[in-house]
Amino acid sequence: MSPRSPRLNRIAHFWRARYIAWDFSGAVLAYTLLYVLRKSVLEPERFGLSTMPWDTFYSLGAFLTGLLWIASMGIVGLYLRPLRKSRLKELSRSLQVWAAFSLSYFILFLLDDYVNDYSGYFKSGGLFAGTLLFWTVLGRILLGYYVRRAIKQKKFTFPTLLVGSRESLEAHLPALKRHAHEAGEILAGWINTENDGDKRSLDDLPMLGPAAELPMWVERLHVEDCIMALPAQQHDRLTPLVLDLEMLGARIFMVPDTYGILSGMVGIDEHGVPLMEWHLDPMDPWQRNTKRIADIALSGLALLLLSPLLIVLGLLVMKDGGPAFYWQERLGRKAKPFKIVKFRSMGIHAEQAGPQLSSEEDPRITPIGRILRKYRLDELPQFWNVFIGDMSLVGPRPERAFFAEQILEKAPQYRHIYKVQPGITSWGMVRYGYASTVDQMIRRMEYDLVYIENMSFFNDIKVGIYTVWTVIQGRGK
Repeated sequence: MSPRSPRLNRIAHFWRARYIAWDFSGAVLAYTLLYVLRKSVLEPERFGLSTMPWDTFYSLGAFLTGLLWIASMGIVGLYLRPLRKSRLKELSRSLQVWAAFSLSYFILFLLDDYVNDYSGYFKSGGLFAGTLLFWTVLGRILLGYYVRRAIKQKKFTFPTLLVGSRESLEAHLPALKRHAHEAGEILAGWINTENDGDKRSLDDLPMLGPAAELPMWVERLHVEDCIMALPAQQHDRLTPLVLDLEMLGARIFMVPDTYGILSGMVGIDEHGVPLMEWHLDPMDPWQRNTKRIADIALSGLALLLLSPLLIVLGLLVMKDGGPAFYWQERLGRKAKPFKIVKFRSMGIHAEQAGPQLSSEEDPRITPIGRILRKYRLDELPQFWNVFIGDMSLVGPRPERAFFAEQILEKAPQYRHIYKVQPGITSWGMVRYGYASTVDQMIRRMEYDLVYIENMSFFNDIKVGIYTVWTVIQGRGK
């Protein structure tokens, strides 16, 4: 969960609503001017009409235009983190969305207009796009200015912890304080990663505790940012610290000394201080949102088209006297529990002795269950999990808490799996297959970690193709 304080959440919601309202009003203004041009100039030129009705057609067009515009801005993540954004990056992304939206709007809604000559297209398209551009740029400048002014006036601040050894932090302390001042951060204290018992203050910052207490202090102080400065000999401690902070949703900044171990997964901080930010999400907002839209559309279509097959399979499963479906608790994104649904492929008393992994010749598997597993038909009901948002079509397979704990004991990096939604199929499933032991689950996880670090639509399609081929070959278990 996010460590953000309720007050900061309210402030963020307030400014997000302002951005949305500004963009919606800009789209309505652009549509209104376009409507006036159509009814007072373009249509009279061709048809000789002189009236300009403000009817339901206008109201519906204005509303839908505003809705489409804020949806386009939202899908690329421009309403995320309204208090913590680079104004230059935001403006650049806004211009990209504006260009794509204006062109699409012209092709879909303006190209079939009745005009006296082709100059009418330039008039209507230019007026709509120009108005929308002016309003968007003006809004980003004005709203960004007011947010920055509020930060400088300390109307809202962001609790921040320094994490590292005394020597490393002292070497960068002036720059870190400058960064905190520019970013509206309030340094709440420092966490000592050395096991030397040093509890002295760092300049005027109290030492709060050792590295093991970092998650507790992040939650207790509602910490937004953690700035890490570890000496070279402590690089092995960076991974567990980053994993803890990722689960809590805190922003992670690092001094350049740690750059060599980050494999390029960082971006330069925008405040002019040599700090680098660890990106918590492996996908850009537009990719993540588009992936979710595709999940909803494809899973809904699958449930509709496969409903006859689902009914038949459910009846076949019920022939042995048990229920058709099997519900089991799994861990999803951010280790949040959810109920996964599958066709029951084992006897109803299969786990009386506790959680067990299945094997190739598992006697608990029913005859129909063996066929379902062979062609992975037992997974079909999970389209429902995808539709309601517990899962994605493609993502690491979710595990039960019982086995996840055993995996974490041997491979702490498994927590990276919780950065994304689990999936019906995964790179690990198609390249490694089912796992019958914890060690095999860890080896399969290695494929999923590679997938997470390279998430893209192309790779999702690739996994989907491999999955279909696996089903056709009957290489399930």
